[in-house]
Amino acid sequence: MPVPGPLNRAGKAQLRKSLTLSQRESFASALMTGSFDQYVNAFAVFLGATSVQIGWLTALPQLLGGLFQLIAVWFGQWVHRHRLIFISAAVQSMALVLVALLAIPNLIDKPINTLLLALAVYHTCANLILPHWRAWMGQLVPDGMRGRFFGRRSRIAMLTSFLTFLGGGLLLTGSQSLGLTWLGFSALFSVAAFGRGASTVLLAKMHDSHEQPTLGERHSLAQSLRHLYQLWDDREFRRFSLFMAGMQCFVALSGPFFAIYMLRDLQFTYIQFTLSTGSSILVQFLMLPFWGKVCDRKGNRYVMAICASIIPALPVLWLFSDNYLYLILVQAMGGLAWSGFTLASSNYLYDQKPRHLHFASYSALHSSVGALAVCLGALAGGYIIQWLPADFSLAGIRVHIERPIAVIFILSSLMRLLIVLWYIPGAPELRVSERGRVRDLMIRVARFTPISGVVFDVVNRRRNDTD
Repeated sequence: MPVPGPLNRAGKAQLRKSLTLSQRESFASALMTGSFDQYVNAFAVFLGATSVQIGWLTALPQLLGGLFQLIAVWFGQWVHRHRLIFISAAVQSMALVLVALLAIPNLIDKPINTLLLALAVYHTCANLILPHWRAWMGQLVPDGMRGRFFGRRSRIAMLTSFLTFLGGGLLLTGSQSLGLTWLGFSALFSVAAFGRGASTVLLAKMHDSHEQPTLGERHSLAQSLRHLYQLWDDREFRRFSLFMAGMQCFVALSGPFFAIYMLRDLQFTYIQFTLSTGSSILVQFLMLPFWGKVCDRKGNRYVMAICASIIPALPVLWLFSDNYLYLILVQAMGGLAWSGFTLASSNYLYDQKPRHLHFASYSALHSSVGALAVCLGALAGGYIIQWLPADFSLAGIRVHIERPIAVIFILSSLMRLLIVLWYIPGAPELRVSERGRVRDLMIRVARFTPISGVVFDVVNRRRNDTD
């Protein structure tokens, strides 16, 4: 993408307006992130969802979102990215309104099916937005102020999303004490819908100078998919993507069901659920600068290896004790490991293709393979929990399983360990001088997930002429 030349007075005023609107938009979208993403599975538990239904609520939206990310860049050839972004955001806000209405008793039949539909729309729109938002911000924000701009934007988003998340726990606890839990969920998701609605208005007011490709420059969908297939021939990229997909698959094997375990098996209150999850999120926020410095000194593979050695142990640690303070410490350990792993693995992909002409295509393919893996893992976890017998005989010994989810936690730990042992020992350390320091990368809170907590979007400091 070409870097725009010097701006005249009107252009500078337009730029200042768009940057100011973008900062406000970060606050609005953070309201959505903090009040929705981590509470979806808790809401499904409130609606009485089974483990299989929880698996589908994670699997299908992730799969659809991943597939749409593959075609998002192609679709952007036919619809101007600015229009595509704010229309997708508007549709997201309508999906959130539907979820808020689902909480009202007896208003909508088959609420789990409707929730699945709403989540599919929500994630599809999010994945349509993501690659175009990255390209838009890369063109809009001047190089000289990218550090200040994205730093401030990230702080606004992190603080707002975390405080909103904590406020959601208090709201649900208060409504539960009054016997009006449904009203708490409805109000919480209404905040998410309002946040996304305000975000849509702000996005629509921002300026985008992007020019659509001419008809002759556009590629067919078949050409785009063929191009993605060719990228898969890159051995190092393929191995790394399979490693990340394996990790995501085996994390998804247990991740979506922690809400069931906490709220049903351990009988957590909503404020206990919030504080437990929030401890992991808070540690992730606080540890990012530390891991950035370690990545700069020791390399991304080094940090990835350290954190990947901790991640397999996390599910099984939940089985040693039901003590609440102990589980808070386990969650904090998870936040420590996931913050470093997310940062290092994100930048490891940048290091593999630092100036590659088709980096956006590599990134989309990488994300889509991961989405398919999450789908498979979540479905497998849900069905294993359902099919696992409470009593069975093993070598003549009668075995009783009090909590079937415990088996999933053990299996998840073992499979995570195997995928780490397959990839990490042979993974090369990549040193890319033109990348700059990892600690200087701009981090955006993309969303919260029940899989690994906070999902960060890593934004390079400099504009890129790649796709």
